[in-house]
Amino acid sequence: MGTYYSEKEALLTFYTYWEKLHPELEDFHKRWLLKNGEIIPMTRGQILSETPHMQSTLYIVLVGILAKERYCPDRDERLIMTVALPHMGFFTTMHFFSKSPALGDIVCLKSGLVLKIPYKAIGPFRNQEKAIDTLIDLLVNKKKYQLDHLRVMDSLLISTDRYFYFADHLPQLCQALSQTEQARLLHMSVRSIRRAKQLYVRRR
Repeated sequence: MGTYYSEKEALLTFYTYWEKLHPELEDFHKRWLLKNGEIIPMTRGQILSETPHMQSTLYIVLVGILAKERYCPDRDERLIMTVALPHMGFFTTMHFFSKSPALGDIVCLKSGLVLKIPYKAIGPFRNQEKAIDTLIDLLVNKKKYQLDHLRVMDSLLISTDRYFYFADHLPQLCQALSQTEQARLLHMSVRSIRRAKQLYVRRR
């Protein structure tokens, strides 16, 4: 399948997803997305947004995986702060109305396609177009849901407990990430991830 058809199929899938969220989706909303959204191919390791360079952009994953990463000098490695799977997204500021850059670099973990929408295309329709509000609110809530669970995991001192909580409460994310990526997210070694995974499988 060529790039053109991949983009077309990914956008159609996203339209279908958006329509499930807001059944009253109209042609206007599709035209708005086509006019203002830019589909960008992304490759593993590519940095889409780097701190502290300022952008005012929303990135929505169509295909692939994005992550927010930061360099940890104590561990001398890049840790994963949070992850966006398909139909999840990242703002490049702390929140939509913020002027402060978001923490961490936005990096591609798995090659695919991302939908880039500038804030200036969203702003005039906030609190005016329910379909757009519904989409933005869902992206925010998905991010909050994941971050709430990641905070709980950070509070668990025993690494095995951390992995068990991760696998129980964020199973889709657990399945999507490699063991190396899981280690960078859970602040564990790859060896500890393997051992915890074996124990988790036995527990089930």
